Amino acid sequence: MHDLPAGWGAPSHAYQAASQRAGLRTAASELLALFDAPLLADAGLVEARVVRKAIRAASQGEPLPLDGLADLVSTELWLRRLISRRGTCWTGSAAPRQRAVASGVLPAAQERPAL
Repeated sequence: MHDLPAGWGAPSHAYQAASQRAGLRTAASELLALFDAPLLADAGLVEARVVRKAIRAASQGEPLPLDGLADLVSTELWLRRLISRRGTCWTGSAAPRQRAVASGVLPAAQERPAL
């Protein structure tokens, strides 16, 4: 018989929150380095200073919500990988000149009908 890890099937999210905070404490220095000069801040989507302050505070045990932190980190990593792969077999040599949406994003009222 195999035992499940502590907290699996628990009626509260306390174990999940505790494991998230333990992981945050372990990776705090790497996360802070990731957000030293984030591409998301270059794009105007986040303020790097605010993100670093929240990471420091949460890793030191302050009761801050961690919702969205994993999404923020994964989006930053995705952007960095996207840029590092330009001109490789992943995107082709013309990738730096290509735009993801060649004609821009249409407002909702002007969206094209689904085919």
